[in-house]
Amino acid sequence: MTSLQALRAAQARRARLRRRLIAYGQWQPFVDAQPARAHVEAIRATGMSIASIVKHTGVNIGTIDHLIYGKKPYPPAAKIRPENAEAILAYWPVLDDYDDGAVIDGTGTRRRVQALALIGWPRRSIHQHVNHISVQAVEKLRTKERVTARTARAVRDLYNRVSEQPAEAHGVTPWVAARTRRNAAKLSYAPPSAWDPDTIDDPNAIPDWTGYCGTDRGWWSHRLENIPVCPPCADAHAAWLANIKHVSLPERSRLLAHARAQASNRAAAVAENARELLDWGETYETAALRLGISRNHLYQAMLRHPEQTAA
Repeated sequence: MTSLQALRAAQARRARLRRRLIAYGQWQPFVDAQPARAHVEAIRATGMSIASIVKHTGVNIGTIDHLIYGKKPYPPAAKIRPENAEAILAYWPVLDDYDDGAVIDGTGTRRRVQALALIGWPRRSIHQHVNHISVQAVEKLRTKERVTARTARAVRDLYNRVSEQPAEAHGVTPWVAARTRRNAAKLSYAPPSAWDPDTIDDPNAIPDWTGYCGTDRGWWSHRLENIPVCPPCADAHAAWLANIKHVSLPERSRLLAHARAQASNRAAAVAENARELLDWGETYETAALRLGISRNHLYQAMLRHPEQTAA
């Protein structure tokens, strides 16, 4: 079948479908363009060009231009073909969709570089893998609000390869890694274990230091495990205290004891996980890094929750 024959066959199919839908009273040649226009604008706000939107949605550039800009002397489109609206509304970009030079949100890149610092990766070692920017630019990634897609992809790929092991396992000099970890800890950077793959790029997500961050139980876990209290946990604990402010003193004491006991179960889980990692050949230091806690925190959890032996 030639391309002309294929085109005529497609036109015939659409004509038959149109006649059938008209007969059933379901023919809807156009829909409101505003939802599709708002969606395109939201995608553009992430840093994606119209050309890339056209590429990934399959909607031709004339339709997108008319949707966004209109065509003199006509304003932006008020109606759009339903198939084009569906294609636009079904698409949301992922990191690999952006052109190298697209400037995008830096949240995920910032968090990954900070997490790498907390497991011992100094800026020069990161630069060896993200070498299209300077060492000084790598340092700025820890606080940068916007980055290029090329940089974001390079940092993501490095993070995915190395974040489950201490930096020394990838050739970083031990004393350099130790110094980098100390400096990162002073800045309260979150470890890799505090982030899930589906939250690390979300600007609205918070690091889950304890497994319960953002709750009162998280606050108790911070205190029991000597981890600096994060703002969401501080807010949650303040709200919890406000809720029990009017109960009697004995009841208040009971509730406080119960909350503390619940949080201590987290330390028991840490101790159990640490022993399992040690059985697999990890050292105390690497086990602590894998769990996103300090070595002292790991020791204390194991002391408070000794291994149970069979009677």
